[in-house]
Amino acid sequence: MRVLLVGNANERHFGAKSNNFERKLANGFIRNGHSLYFFSDRDVARAGTIFRSSRAGRGVANSSFLKVVNAFAPDLVLLMHSSLLATETFAQARTQRPGLRLAQVCVDPLFRPVNVAFLKDRALVVDASFVTTAGAALAQFRTATNTTSYLPNPIDPSMETARGFERSDQGMDVFWAARAGKGDYPADPRVTFPLHLAQAGDIRVDYNGIGDRPQLFGADYFPRLTNAKIGLNLNSDRLTGEPHAAPADQLYLYNSDRISQIMGSGLLALSTRTNSLGELFEENREMAFADTPDEALETVRRYLRDDGARRRVAEAGWRKSHDELNERLVARYIEDVTFERPLSHAYIWPTQLW
Repeated sequence: MRVLLVGNANERHFGAKSNNFERKLANGFIRNGHSLYFFSDRDVARAGTIFRSSRAGRGVANSSFLKVVNAFAPDLVLLMHSSLLATETFAQARTQRPGLRLAQVCVDPLFRPVNVAFLKDRALVVDASFVTTAGAALAQFRTATNTTSYLPNPIDPSMETARGFERSDQGMDVFWAARAGKGDYPADPRVTFPLHLAQAGDIRVDYNGIGDRPQLFGADYFPRLTNAKIGLNLNSDRLTGEPHAAPADQLYLYNSDRISQIMGSGLLALSTRTNSLGELFEENREMAFADTPDEALETVRRYLRDDGARRRVAEAGWRKSHDELNERLVARYIEDVTFERPLSHAYIWPTQLW
């Protein structure tokens, strides 16, 4: 099969953001034996104008995409972060190549209205939509032609190469990297949890992207991540300024890709229970959980006291992630659903179609 993946290759960052979801899916399709062409709409748009502006280059990106469809003749077009391309352009691609299948992937939370609007618009022309949120919230994207399903964040063994559970000599106890700044709200766990752990005084915490601490990218990221025993897997649960968390159906199993980086690298992952990740990973057997900064502090201290338990739970989470949530299985699931085939694997994540 010939797969045209449309997404943001981040070429302007010169390799600093090369471990993203798009590249993992690209690897998955290639390793499953498919021919893949990566069309980076933002990079094409910037290169197409003298101002190097992606917005100014929208027209160039749309026309170039249709040229690629004509020249590459894909069987599947997979859309990710392709905001510069118009929905009408994808409809035109169908006319240009009869029998073409279209699918979209959204890795952003559903409590942000812009993501919902974007999914609904593309649902008018695609055959399948995949979202890193599961459950009944996906029913709103059903159309006469589109079905929607959950998609987990994939592990890629060529990116997540470390085995933190095999070591006890890490220089740090806890790792955290985010773009949280000062947080979206006063109790934002992306800020309160790492700061509470750091202020305890007896835990070595490497935290980044909070307050004045810069974000962490590129070649520095994985060495810093894998120099810790425990990784904080924390997500926002509401819009900036909202006093209350989003409804449970908008949070169900939602997670950023840091979960794959932490568990895929063999750290013990510490998450809140807000997103029901306990349905995928058993508490204290494959992942640790804490809902408050104080509970997180107690949990971290418990696992630091019992390094054998930390290593056992981290290894179990690492093994399940690599065996059941890898890039090849996630790519295969997209293929199964988009082409309306019987599921080719007993996937461990929810596979209900909405």
